Amino acid sequence: MGLSDRDYFHNEYRRKGRRRGFDIMSMTVTMRIVIVNVALWLANGLLFPDTNFLTAILMSPPRVIFEPLSWYTLLTSGFVHSPTDFNHIVFNMLGLLMFGYGIAFAITADSGGIMRTDNVEDRLGRSEYFLFYIFAIIFAGIAHAILIPDAGALGASGGITAVVILYAFLYPKKVILFMFFIPMPMWLLGFIIVGSDFFGAISRSDIGIGYTAHLGGAAFAILYYYLMIKKNLSFVGLWRKTKKSITSKLKPNLKIFNPDNNNSSKNNYSADDDEFTKRLDQILDKYGKVGETGLTNEEKEFLKEASKRYRNKHK
Repeated sequence: MGLSDRDYFHNEYRRKGRRRGFDIMSMTVTMRIVIVNVALWLANGLLFPDTNFLTAILMSPPRVIFEPLSWYTLLTSGFVHSPTDFNHIVFNMLGLLMFGYGIAFAITADSGGIMRTDNVEDRLGRSEYFLFYIFAIIFAGIAHAILIPDAGALGASGGITAVVILYAFLYPKKVILFMFFIPMPMWLLGFIIVGSDFFGAISRSDIGIGYTAHLGGAAFAILYYYLMIKKNLSFVGLWRKTKKSITSKLKPNLKIFNPDNNNSSKNNYSADDDEFTKRLDQILDKYGKVGETGLTNEEKEFLKEASKRYRNKHK
């Protein structure tokens, strides 16, 4: 990915970064995603405690792949969570904060607390990270809808799995505490996550867990790493190139006509050249036979240039 494709190389991003006070637009993408998820979960519980109407219209229904009018839920389902299982949204948002935002719990001999460390959002840049997350949710939703067509889906776990697996590719040797107390390199955690989801999917050990959506998110992260990052590409960069190409094709190919600059005879002859004189004689002969109206534009311009040159020569 080129440096110019990253958000922090653009003035708009730097201006936002200088804002003070609470401003959701100056917050990281990860924090905004968390806010949207939590807000929807609270809104559903407070406004529709009996029917869960909000969650119902945003989650993917069974056989969604065969219902074009419900395809929007392949995206919206990644922002709603189980209204009855508090752990569902808590652990999903915690995972997103850890790997997307880089939140970490540090305990040292002198102090302890929460700090921010390496993360996917800063590595990709805000716009690229946002697109990566959105496409990962959709990709994971499609994978689940194809592999398990009779089961609906909700939750951000497909997109979060993509973030975690991409983190493993970007920081393979980073040591994290698995289950908060078992140290292991990130590459190993990536293998454990993909392996457990694979065996869960083929055994259908718990139909309440979207193993296939997780695998879809992991597959998207792997494809993104090898097809985009390894080739120094990005969604933002491709979009800018496409937009520039379309814009250039729509612009009319107009040029300002200047006889002094557009006359081929001026560039090819001088007033003393035999070729210049020969060409002039040919045009004058034609002029005597057919008149000015019978001359081409090039021949008329040649006569003007010849007249101008001879005037300058004999001043």
